[in-house]
Amino acid sequence: MEYLPLLPFLIKYPFLKASGVLISQEYSNLEEIINSEREFEREAKELGKCIILSIFNRCDVEFEDVKKSFICLSCEEKSCKVYCKNGAINGKFDWNKCDLCLECFKNCGKDDRRYMEYKNKAKKGIVAFLFSRILVSNLDEWVRRRYAVNEARRYRELMKNESDEFLLFLAKDLGVKSFINEDYYVHVTSYIKASSRIKSEDWRLVNRVLKEGYVVLDKGKFVRVLEEFLKERLLERIVIDDLESIKPYLKEIERVVAKEKKKFEKIEFDRVDFSCFPPCMRNILADLRKGINIPHTARFAVTSFLLNIGLDTEQIIDLFKSAPDFDEEKTRYQVEHIAGSKGTEYDCPACDTMKTYQNCYEDNSCKKINHPISYYRRCMKRMKLSQKDGDKT
Repeated sequence: MEYLPLLPFLIKYPFLKASGVLISQEYSNLEEIINSEREFEREAKELGKCIILSIFNRCDVEFEDVKKSFICLSCEEKSCKVYCKNGAINGKFDWNKCDLCLECFKNCGKDDRRYMEYKNKAKKGIVAFLFSRILVSNLDEWVRRRYAVNEARRYRELMKNESDEFLLFLAKDLGVKSFINEDYYVHVTSYIKASSRIKSEDWRLVNRVLKEGYVVLDKGKFVRVLEEFLKERLLERIVIDDLESIKPYLKEIERVVAKEKKKFEKIEFDRVDFSCFPPCMRNILADLRKGINIPHTARFAVTSFLLNIGLDTEQIIDLFKSAPDFDEEKTRYQVEHIAGSKGTEYDCPACDTMKTYQNCYEDNSCKKINHPISYYRRCMKRMKLSQKDGDKT
């Protein structure tokens, strides 16, 4: 049965490249999906719209799931291996030899009475996923980022429960060079690509074990690497010529987006002067406003800086509402912890520390400055002196 081993996983992971093969058998092009008035496509498109709205907690999505293992693992005959030109199937799969031609899955000799059920569920999930991608491609960058972060994190939670064999297939599909031998090994080039976006001390290459060009990880971190590669795929835009057909769907989403945008479009700071913020803090805040998912070290730096110059916890929590992964309860705990309500009050990191964690955006105004607070105080002092001179004249 065609693609039988993959169908249960296409239901869960419609971002897989195999989804494109399945959909191309059902539809001639994307416009056919977009313009279809059949009940099946209408329901799938509504689900796609709901996926976008769910990132703003405006829609509850019930995702299909099939509790089925990767049947290739229990298949002893592996008759499909004759269709593999690269010798990737020999008792088990060697995904590094696989070119994802999918011929082995297409020519699966297994049978399953639930085949059509799996196929229809996979088809609906893929159409919904594609439509959500089309919709989000026509929205602001910060919405696309929030979508990518939220969806990648949701898929990561599913990946944690997958078999090693299927995780290797996912890695291959996402372009992560890897293998598993008790531990999880990711090629250094793939690792650096992922870790450079995570920007955490624990993820720096010097803090990892390196063996023959591969970084040694546990399952949790391996899946985290897959999440970063998936996030990049989800950020890619799908461009269509006919926007008229999706306008009714976009209209509802854009109303929600406009309301969300007003919450963080203009950040008001009482008792402080934003123009005196050092370049590092201005850049971090600019990224937050754009909905960019900033690293934990940058969050700590900007939170401690704002607390040190006089902002209260509520103002800072409001500021983080534009973050793509905003969680009010978690954010409140972290801000209050840095503020000292849980014990120790934390100071803003010095410039050397900011540089260490790649959070420094030094420019000419930073000369002879070794601390963000010093930059702010010096600027404020100059402004006050300038105001006094102006009053005298």
